This record gives sequence, structure tokens and C-alpha cells, in this order.
Amino acid sequence: MNTTEVQSSPGMSIELKKRIQTGVAGVAVVLLLLIFGGGLGAALIAAVISIGMIYEFAEITLSLPDKKEKRGLLMGVAWLLTFINYLTPRSEYELLLIIFLTLFSYFLFTADRHGDIALKTHFQELMYSVFGLMYLAFLPLYLVLIRKSPGGVHWALLFLFIVWAGDTGAYFAGRRFGRRKLYAYISPKKTIEGAIGGLLAGIVITILYKLIFFRQLSWFAAIAVPLLIGVAAPVGDLAESFLKRAFNKKDSGSILPGHGGFLDRFDSVVFSLPVMYACTRILG
Repeated sequence: MNTTEVQSSPGMSIELKKRIQTGVAGVAVVLLLLIFGGGLGAALIAAVISIGMIYEFAEITLSLPDKKEKRGLLMGVAWLLTFINYLTPRSEYELLLIIFLTLFSYFLFTADRHGDIALKTHFQELMYSVFGLMYLAFLPLYLVLIRKSPGGVHWALLFLFIVWAGDTGAYFAGRRFGRRKLYAYISPKKTIEGAIGGLLAGIVITILYKLIFFRQLSWFAAIAVPLLIGVAAPVGDLAESFLKRAFNKKDSGSILPGHGGFLDRFDSVVFSLPVMYACTRILG
């Protein structure tokens, strides 16, 4: 997500309006599924996020004529992994085996359609596909594990509130105070001031959530959790910017008005989920 970027275009008010409208609708659906849907609701959220991100990832990384076929395979495997994980938790090794065997078999037995000239590219796309599923299908599964853990509804909601507050704080702090670049080579518009604003916003929302809804949360956890998520989330932003820069893409997509694509919107979420899961295991 480009929440730490400095924005100054004349159309900012229109874009901000679209961003708010899309955000409100998305937040309402996600909260309802997490609160009332239990582990299945979390699995549905993870599946939609995975499929949307993998669709855009395939658009960016794949180039051979069978691109649509490969993209469909990746999206199908992502959907399958999500619900295998829901039905049989703690099956990480089995899921990894499914990814490896499915993709390697498909790419092996479709190699002859490309010939010697495109064979290397075909093999490279296998590597992209394995990485894409590990990154965009495997990491979102932690949302299901978080939701199904003791006190999971609070941990899942707190995680999303930290990320959303961090995005908002980074967005406005970056616009108002942004001067120093966070990592200019990978993402020249993201600023240190925006990242700090997001970090502080995450701490504030965690303290408020503790005081109002989650009093079992220790004060140590109330500070440590948003600090850890506040560091992981910008790295997730940069990871997606790294991908786009490597393939010379400005945006991952435009399916979410005001937010860009699924990769733009959920990059920091998927990168932070394993960190939040570790927090639930250690501090929960």
C-alpha cells in the first residue's frame, strides 16, 4: 500500500472519497465475517485476499501465451489451500507438498508446448508461481489460525485495527510531514515521517482497544504488538513495491476504487499476519 507516500495531485479529494467509500464497505464485510463467521469467515476472507492478489501477481509476472491457464491454476490452488487449512489446521507440510507437486507436475508436462526458445521462460514462471503461492496463498492462512486461537476474535480484530490505523496514520502523516525518504530506490515516495505516523497510530488504537474491549491484554503486549506489526507492515509495503519495480509496473491493479489493486491494499496485511500469529502464541 502506498499509505506513506506524499500526495499532492489536484484529484486527491476525489481519490480520497473513493478510498473512504471502498474502505467503509470492505471494513463492514470483513468485521461481520470475523465476528460472526468464526474460522470459516476468516477462511473466506483469506481466500478472497489470496485469489485477488494472485490474479494480479500473475498479470505482473507471467508473459507466455498460456498465461490465463497458469493464472487459473494458481488461483485454484490458492482456494484449495485455504479450505484444506480450515478443515485440517496445522497441515503446513501437506500444503507445501500440494504446492510443489501440483505446480511442478503441471509445468513439467506442459513444457513441450513452448519449445526450446521459451523453455527457460517457462521454467522461470514455475519459480515465480511457487514463490507467489508461498507469499500470497500461504501467508494469508495465518488469519484463520489467529481467529481459531483462544481469544481469537479479539486478536484478529486488533490486528486489523492496527494495520488500518497504521495505514491511515501513515497516509496523513506522509502527506503533512513527509520529507525524508524511507527507501528511495525501491519506493521513492514513501517517507520516514509517514512510517512513524503509522506506528504511533497503531499504538494508540491498541491502547484504546485494550481499555474498551480487551482488558486481558497486558500493557506490555499493548505496546509490543503494535510496535512489531508497525515494523512488519512497512516492510510488506516495500516488498510489493520491490515486485512492481522489478517488473516495471506502477500499480498492481485497479479493482478497488481509491486503493488500487489487491496487492496494493493487502501487501502489509499478509506480511504482518505471521508476526501477529507469533504474538498470539507468545503473548496470548
